[in-house]
Amino acid sequence: MDTLTVEAPAGRLTGTLRRGVWRCHTIAYAAAAPFAPARRAAPADHDGRRPGAGELTLTLTAPHPWPAGAPVLVWIHGGRYEEGHPSEPWTNARLLAARGVVGVSLGYRKGLEGFWRDREADPLPAVADLLHALDWVRDNAPALGGDPDRVTLAGQSAGAGLALTLATRPEAAGRVARVLAASPGFSHRSGGPVQRAAAAALLRGPATRARLARLHADSGPAAVAALYARLRRLSPTEPALGPHAAEGRPGLPLMVTATSEEFHFLPELRRLDARRGARAIARATALAHGGRGRLPADPAPMSRVISDATIRRYAVGAADAAVAAGVPVWAAEFRPGAGVGTGPAGPTSGAPHCIELPRLFGREEHPFHEAALAFIMAGDPAAAAPGVPGDPGWPSYADPGRPARIYAGAGPACVASVAADPWAEVRALFPAPRARRP
Repeated sequence: MDTLTVEAPAGRLTGTLRRGVWRCHTIAYAAAAPFAPARRAAPADHDGRRPGAGELTLTLTAPHPWPAGAPVLVWIHGGRYEEGHPSEPWTNARLLAARGVVGVSLGYRKGLEGFWRDREADPLPAVADLLHALDWVRDNAPALGGDPDRVTLAGQSAGAGLALTLATRPEAAGRVARVLAASPGFSHRSGGPVQRAAAAALLRGPATRARLARLHADSGPAAVAALYARLRRLSPTEPALGPHAAEGRPGLPLMVTATSEEFHFLPELRRLDARRGARAIARATALAHGGRGRLPADPAPMSRVISDATIRRYAVGAADAAVAAGVPVWAAEFRPGAGVGTGPAGPTSGAPHCIELPRLFGREEHPFHEAALAFIMAGDPAAAAPGVPGDPGWPSYADPGRPARIYAGAGPACVASVAADPWAEVRALFPAPRARRP
């Protein structure tokens, strides 16, 4: 493994070079005092041969020799808006770089510091952080051979929610060409009256960022973490904080995916599904999450409701909003089938949350990898060569009947097909929220 330093506007960046891929970890793109607005980091030399600490940082992965005008994948990690980092092994972009993509993985402030806002109309601090990161990419990607006009903004789960929200902000105009949202997650109750009243009671005063900054200064970060842990109990089945779905409606070409069994693997949901009266519990849970339609028939009603309420409804909403905005949109769903993939609980033949990650980043041989690469490269997943025998292609979700691509199974055993409006039941149970002004 060799060391290579590149001269960039951000400074001299030193990373490792292995098999034609250069990687540099934990570069600061911004800085901020606790609960204060972030500011752009000053240029500085950086040795990023090993992952380090820091939230307002990014990790770079690029082909070498540097390409000319390469597409750029800007990745935002997930983690319920409360955990994760930009050098996660799951989302190592090395294999994408080997195919000619410049990868930039972004960190951001999480929990209360990243997602508490004084008023509902205020922009989220984490989103403001990430706007600095987009500026960093615009200025520095050319030093690595990346084209700042070919940026795909992507993420999974909370990261997909942030990608959709960030791309909706007017400040992001011209910084992003397209969006890839894998199993997007938002927060239904973030900043609501119950949460604000609870925070004010715990703080014994106004629940503002200034008050949280004083708590941090007087009692340390552990006190802030303890406060968040208590507020988190009010949202046991979804992220306690984060953007609202109506904040994430970009008018850009979109690829959006979901899985048919997002959270069916969770033991606590399996136990509830096995109880008598599970369907009645599921119906009440759907109502608590804003569900207004008929509960679909399912042998695992609680697993289905939580999966639909916390992830699948937002994939539907993003896809439908893109159609309404008149931009190109492609939708896909992952389902169980033959073969063994990699999920959060280990090897699986099912379709749990996170199953997209090894497929997107090429760690699992799967036709979705080629389709996603075609979207990143050319803005059209249908441009990919057929990945499986009898591949039906990938129609536009805007076509009559809202067709979506279905991937059943893992690895070489995957079977691809097309289904008309596979999310109709989700849409009926959880109608899309009305749009809000950014």
